[in-house]
Amino acid sequence: MKRKRICLVTISPESEYTSRVMKGVLSQCKRYGYDVVVVTAMVSICSYYQNYLHGELNIYNLINFDCFDGFIITPIPMTEDDHMVLYTKLVSFFKNCPKPVVALDKAFGDFPVIYTDDKTPFNRITEHLIKEHGCRDFDILSGPDESPLTNMRLNGILEVLNANDIPVDENRIFRGDYWYLSGERLALRYISGELDLPDAVICLSDHMAIGLINRLKKNNINVPDDVIVTGFGAVREAAINTPPLTSYVPAHARTGAEGVNYIRSLIDPTATIVPYEEKPNESLKIGASCGCEEDFSYTRSPFLEQRDGTEYNAGDKPVWNNMTMLQESYMAENLTAAADPLSCLGKIYDSKYLIKPFKRFYICLNDNWLDTDSDFEEGYTNRIMLAVSAEEGSKLHGWSHHVFVTEGHEKYFPRSQMLPAFDEDLKKEFSDPQVFYFSPLHFGSISLGYAVLQNDLIEPGLFGEVYRNYLRNINNALEMTRAKYRSTYLAEHDAMTGLKNRRGLEHSIALKIEEASEDAKIFAIVIDMDGLKNRNDNYGHSEGDNGIKLVASAAQSITEENEICVRGGGDEFFILGIGGYTEQQMREKISRFRGYIETANETMTIPVEASIGYSLEPLDKSENFQIVLDKADAKMYEDKRNKKSGVKK
Repeated sequence: MKRKRICLVTISPESEYTSRVMKGVLSQCKRYGYDVVVVTAMVSICSYYQNYLHGELNIYNLINFDCFDGFIITPIPMTEDDHMVLYTKLVSFFKNCPKPVVALDKAFGDFPVIYTDDKTPFNRITEHLIKEHGCRDFDILSGPDESPLTNMRLNGILEVLNANDIPVDENRIFRGDYWYLSGERLALRYISGELDLPDAVICLSDHMAIGLINRLKKNNINVPDDVIVTGFGAVREAAINTPPLTSYVPAHARTGAEGVNYIRSLIDPTATIVPYEEKPNESLKIGASCGCEEDFSYTRSPFLEQRDGTEYNAGDKPVWNNMTMLQESYMAENLTAAADPLSCLGKIYDSKYLIKPFKRFYICLNDNWLDTDSDFEEGYTNRIMLAVSAEEGSKLHGWSHHVFVTEGHEKYFPRSQMLPAFDEDLKKEFSDPQVFYFSPLHFGSISLGYAVLQNDLIEPGLFGEVYRNYLRNINNALEMTRAKYRSTYLAEHDAMTGLKNRRGLEHSIALKIEEASEDAKIFAIVIDMDGLKNRNDNYGHSEGDNGIKLVASAAQSITEENEICVRGGGDEFFILGIGGYTEQQMREKISRFRGYIETANETMTIPVEASIGYSLEPLDKSENFQIVLDKADAKMYEDKRNKKSGVKK
């Protein structure tokens, strides 16, 4: 039976909220044996660089409802600071989704919402301040609106105050914005003497509490000696603030797991729902801002997680997520120095050790990603190139087994498939449920493709700062190789017809000869337009150009994907190919060429004629391709002479 596949649509995976939700989703899907796909932009929706943000948000255009059994959406990080562009777009997109959809912690269209229990944490924070510190006089720095989460948090405080017969002054409940500035504004009111200091200020978010503490400190009002301050969220900055902030780890992981349970109730209605196992990390975190002795396991944890500037042990898997290692690898310099697309993607393949552990790593590019004249900013091409498919445990080494960009070596799949691995029998190839992280590849707002990191759900891997900067290096390298390719393309192609020129022929045929089998044959077809000078003299050079373009189109029409079509100069064209060709195939090509010209002439005011000849020889790698080209050229002139003398062939 095919494994179910759940899609988590989120943003900013390094943020505490997203990373905690993700842990809950992955943990619960592992219990149920579901595969998980995480579709995410790697930056905050508040990113200052709008072009870059636009390129990141393009990843959501890839989502195909048919690839999934259900969707979990996280509107909270998508709407930070009232940025509604992504949220509005996704609400409209999912309106027509035929699969179950559930949102977490905020309304998302008309879909059901699962809210995190934010009441219990504020019960416990308030009880701690009353019982452990004897607080009776409270100020509350609340949220900006009457949202369910704001009300839940506020009610958690008020419930305990009422139970302890502590009166609540509505004038001491202040509106905030969940960000530093509202904490600073409240601090200024205390500093100016407008407000008397209470025993404690309970803030509904860490950022407001940090803003309050640090502004008070600058004006010689010390926490907790002069006033106690608590927060909520247990963000990294709270733990390392001075003093460290007493806070609470919200149950966002549980909310993510409950989202999975909701989807399961719809897609597996007879299956058992397994309650989420509460993690001990979801609890009150004691800093020093409440007057307690700080819990060092909490306040030092960010330093243990942050590995910048530390040494790394190549045999220790968890240490691979190391920014120092990424920087010291000189990955950026190495990639941007690549001479051509194959070398660039090969070097990306070689750099895969920087993102271990992974099961597979894919680079998927628009099929026209090298064509800078066809740049676009919305969505992806209908056909996607699987440019890199790296398998950590593969016994097949080298670029040739994992990089697919050279002519005739490409691998393509329809965009609607999203990833070829989705259509594989995952149960057979990957016995454990899998997680796939989809992230955009782009340069500024220009769509290039996307990257996919695949792992076993048993070991989902670290998905954060290192991977984000790893992808930034890839973005820059792809754009650099596109620019180099464009320069090379212009040097190796004819501007009028788009065919390769003589220089392009020599470069391409050399690669094909090198890769050819010993029993291969090489053919050359030479085409020469008849009467070009007469056409130019009598009808003008624009009509001569029209004739050249028609002959070029006829030549292209008989050129297969692995063959080379060339404008040799003026009115002369070549086609060359290497493989298991026969004389019959050559004659068929000649016949098709002539048929194309005849059909085209039916609509031409001034008919076009061309002479053609071919040569097919066993490939001798020690000989130059010019020998077979010369023989075909002689046959072409024979055809021209025969036409002039009235001989039909």
